[in-house]
Amino acid sequence: MISRPVEGAIVALQQSAHATFDTYQLDRIDRALDELLRNPSDESTPAEYRVRSAMGHAYEVLERRKTIAPHISLDAEHTEQGGNDRDYLLVEINEWLRSEPGITHDQRSLLQALARGEDAASLAHCEGLPVARVRERISRARRAAREIWKASVLAA
Repeated sequence: MISRPVEGAIVALQQSAHATFDTYQLDRIDRALDELLRNPSDESTPAEYRVRSAMGHAYEVLERRKTIAPHISLDAEHTEQGGNDRDYLLVEINEWLRSEPGITHDQRSLLQALARGEDAASLAHCEGLPVARVRERISRARRAAREIWKASVLAA
């Protein structure tokens, strides 16, 4: 029988899988689901922390996989063997922004807009606000996110 926290984590991961088109993220979600289903009756941890933990363990598995079998391009013009995904850190930050429960909706949308390449001037124009006010909001959102990030890193 699957416990409520595990069920909630599975549902959350499945919703994430439906919302993404990134193969790396889908592979990571698949590994996280496998981990959750290995111990389906555990009720010791809330669903949101289970998702974060399972996704973290999935990341570790995928990183180990990269060291065992590095990526080799099949393109004849490419002679480069292996290498890191340059956009991996951006994917990781976007996923954290999307799933972190401590970030408010307004902060989340602002930080996600910045991650997409928006700047204070373009956001101010869209919202009809002075640039100085938008910069203030950006500063506060970044500070809040840094504090939450530090707290989650220290807790791990």
